[in-house]
Amino acid sequence: MQIASGRTIMLSSESALRDFKAYYPGARNKVCVVRFAIQPPAAFLNTDPSDVIAAYNLPANYFYLPNQFYRHKNHQLVVDALTILKRRAVDVVICASGSKEDRREPGYYDLVNSEIEKRGLEAHFRHLGVIPLPHVYALLRASTALINPSRFEGWSTTVEEAKSFGVPMILSDIDVHREQSAGSARYFGVDDPVALADHLMQAAQDAHGPIIRNVVPHQDDNVSAFAASFAATMRQAAGQDVGEPIGR
Repeated sequence: MQIASGRTIMLSSESALRDFKAYYPGARNKVCVVRFAIQPPAAFLNTDPSDVIAAYNLPANYFYLPNQFYRHKNHQLVVDALTILKRRAVDVVICASGSKEDRREPGYYDLVNSEIEKRGLEAHFRHLGVIPLPHVYALLRASTALINPSRFEGWSTTVEEAKSFGVPMILSDIDVHREQSAGSARYFGVDDPVALADHLMQAAQDAHGPIIRNVVPHQDDNVSAFAASFAATMRQAAGQDVGEPIGR
C-alpha cells in the first residue's frame, strides 16, 4: 500500500533494503535507510545493577537475553546450547526477560519451558518475565554479554542498547546483525548450538567478576548522526530534496 501510494519508504538497515529490492523489484519509490541510535535516559540509569542482580538472585557473571518469546527469536537454540554446556560440566547462566505471550502461537513459551525442565536447566535458564525498563538497563550494563539468537531482525533495539553501553555481544550470524555490530561481536549460525555453546564457554572463562558499564563516550555522536539522517529523510519526503528512485 505504501509503495502504491508513491510515498518515500524509510527502512532501518541495508539488509532491509536488500529484502525490499528482492521482494518488490518493480517499486520506483524513493527509499532511504535510516539506522536508529539510542540515548538511554539518565533517569533509567539511577538503578544500581548490584541491587537488581541481588533481587533476581543472579550470579555475578550471567548472559542477558532480553527477547520476547516469539518462535523467530530462537530461544530453543539457547536451550540446546545450554544442554551442550551441561554435558561439558560448564556452569553458565542465561538471564532472559520479555513477554511469554504471542497471539500468533499460543503455548510457545510453555513448549520451550517444558524443554528447560525436561533437561534440568532451570538453574541455567532464568526467565524473569516482563520487568521494568530501568531493570533491563541495569541487567544489560552488568552482563557478561548480550545474546540475540534471532532468525530475523530489523535494526535490533537490544543490540543498539548493548552498543550504547559497550556491552559485548554474541549474535546470530544474520546480515543485519553483521551490519549493526560492524563485526564487533561473536557470531553463530541460527541452527548451530555448538558454536553458541563455544562462544558462551569462552566468554564465561574470560569474565572476571561483574563490570558495570556506563554510556559510551561517543554515543552522543551516534544519536546526532541518526537525527541528521532522519531529518534528511523527512526533507526528502516533503519534496525539498531530490531523491533517487530505488529501481536505478
